[in-house]
Amino acid sequence: MNSKLIDINNYIFNDKNDNIDNINLIEIYIINSKDEHEINVKTSDNIEKLIDSVYKKNRIENYKSYFYKERVYTYELTNDNQYVYTKIKKNIDIINNILVISSKQDKQPNYTFPCTNDIDNICEYTIKEYKISNRISIIMRYDNDIKTFYIEYKHSQNVDIDKVNEQINRILAKILH
Repeated sequence: MNSKLIDINNYIFNDKNDNIDNINLIEIYIINSKDEHEINVKTSDNIEKLIDSVYKKNRIENYKSYFYKERVYTYELTNDNQYVYTKIKKNIDIINNILVISSKQDKQPNYTFPCTNDIDNICEYTIKEYKISNRISIIMRYDNDIKTFYIEYKHSQNVDIDKVNEQINRILAKILH
């Protein structure tokens, strides 16, 4: 590939004071439109059809998530699996029409989610995941009438970043052609 659309190193090592362990999740969205108040990352049917034709569908799951402060309690509706995690955004960047969000995500014991009626948000959604590797997935998320596509990269210190960059940029080049 001649040109890189994005370089993951910029998001893993984005802050000299930030320890590499602080960023372990990178989400890459294609921006549909933007203005000074809003970034629209809704996905067209054409992109969904392209992804379905190029990548093998791995799994489809239905979820219900409850948000309270920095914690998220997620219940998988199809198999009764439950988990709690925190997700703290560390960096948000826009390069041309690509939105990159770097986060620190930590799985928590289920009992750490409080018993309260003071929930910040509740949402029900479906995820269609296309596994590219054990660290990279293409995600189609369906929230009611809103369909969103993004590439999810789960970082670890022992990965070959050059290979990850190549895979992600190859996916973006296919989608953006």
